[in-house]
Amino acid sequence: MNKKVIAAGMAMVLASMGLTACGDSGSKEAKDSSDETYTVTMAYIGDKEEDTDRIEKKINEIMKKDINMELDIEPISWGAYAETMKLILSGGEKMDIVPILVEQVNSMVNAKQIIDMSEYIDKYGNNIKELLGDTAKAANIGNYVYGVTTGREWFCQSSVIMRKDILDECGIDVSSITDYKDLTDVYATVKEKYPDMVMMASNNSATPDTKYEMNDTLTDGFGVLMDHGQDTTVVDYYETDEYKEFVETMYDWQQKGYLSKDAATTTESAENQVKAGAAFSYLAPNKPGYDTRAALLCGTEMEIAPISEPWAGTAQISYLTYGISSSSADKDKTMQCLDYLYGNADILNLLNWGEEGVDYEVVDAENNIINYPDGKDDSNTYHLAEGWQLFDQFKMHIWEGDSPDIWDETKALNESAIKSKAFGFTYDSTSVANELAALSNVKAKYAAALGSGTVDPEETLPKFIEELKKAGIEKVISTKQEQLDKWLEENK
Repeated sequence: MNKKVIAAGMAMVLASMGLTACGDSGSKEAKDSSDETYTVTMAYIGDKEEDTDRIEKKINEIMKKDINMELDIEPISWGAYAETMKLILSGGEKMDIVPILVEQVNSMVNAKQIIDMSEYIDKYGNNIKELLGDTAKAANIGNYVYGVTTGREWFCQSSVIMRKDILDECGIDVSSITDYKDLTDVYATVKEKYPDMVMMASNNSATPDTKYEMNDTLTDGFGVLMDHGQDTTVVDYYETDEYKEFVETMYDWQQKGYLSKDAATTTESAENQVKAGAAFSYLAPNKPGYDTRAALLCGTEMEIAPISEPWAGTAQISYLTYGISSSSADKDKTMQCLDYLYGNADILNLLNWGEEGVDYEVVDAENNIINYPDGKDDSNTYHLAEGWQLFDQFKMHIWEGDSPDIWDETKALNESAIKSKAFGFTYDSTSVANELAALSNVKAKYAAALGSGTVDPEETLPKFIEELKKAGIEKVISTKQEQLDKWLEENK
């Protein structure tokens, strides 16, 4: 997609997104009382809340009345996402609305498991276009629009999230932490007082290396732009000094007991590990209000130390999108449903926060602020708290403790973040589909183990690099560089 179109689209989005919305502004034309109610199967990434069925029933009462459709909600845990989606899509199982992580895009598109949404957005995407403007089609490969991004932060700021009570007890100044290497001394201090605690929590889908995001991955990470995308030479990140130093640090931390021995295999979320008292900290991308979200999920107050500047590449916009499965029985109705979800604040708040008066209560109507009812907390009520991935976070209530201006603050950072020089560029991977499949297998064999410090990089990293070369990473890098150079020339 043209860089100037993306930039114009973002400017229009940032200027036009509202803080709140009431009801649905479009898509009700989908309703036809003569039709049988159509059930749309929709997945999201996250653990299933105990009362999901209750919330689904409430959502369907609204949807059936509005558009004569219902949702069948299928949560997929982060740890199981890649394998579960692969099985669902390759097996032709019932699935309409598909959550797509950017690293899975090439395989899904090359296998024709998700459709080109361009014409569907044009025909049915009124709410989507109102929210996203021209950025509605930013998630594309060679003009094949595979998904629609969500209304959320579109920047990345790698940060370490730590238990505040332990920081205070140990007298640690958070402002002294500006780089991941600064954590070595912090962890030594904390480990002395808490010898049985893991210093940095991670899991098989989020090992530390995946959360330390300093380079433009150019979709899949097999050939990247270093320094937040400011260097336009595509390189093999796994062969750089920066990667070597990082995995050597992870190995050192593993030897000192700072990382869990099962860091590369456990599916338990980092937040749950902290909540259980098993871990002190974890890496995550920071954003306005993340401290409140972290406290809710971890069950204790958390402090945040950014270890990078806010920056954005195409992968940040496209990190998570929603597409339509090729196996969907009715793609038109599925698209109508998807657009409806982007436009209906009542549905969005039900999905994210649950029922008013049951799972939350309004404590400041003027500023749209909510909190738990008396006697309720995360342990005994529905509380998904995943607004960033649920279509349009800017239509949702604000949790007490967050700034009433949180959505304005988020949009301001979207605009001011350092932009990769490849911002708006997505390469066409068709010619290297076989290489990408082979590279993915090599990465699965080595990356999580190296990134979590469970293997010695002195022995393992050279093998990883060599197998990447044999799998064709140099061809992928060359393909990216050729397409990027052409794109940069066209978008001077």
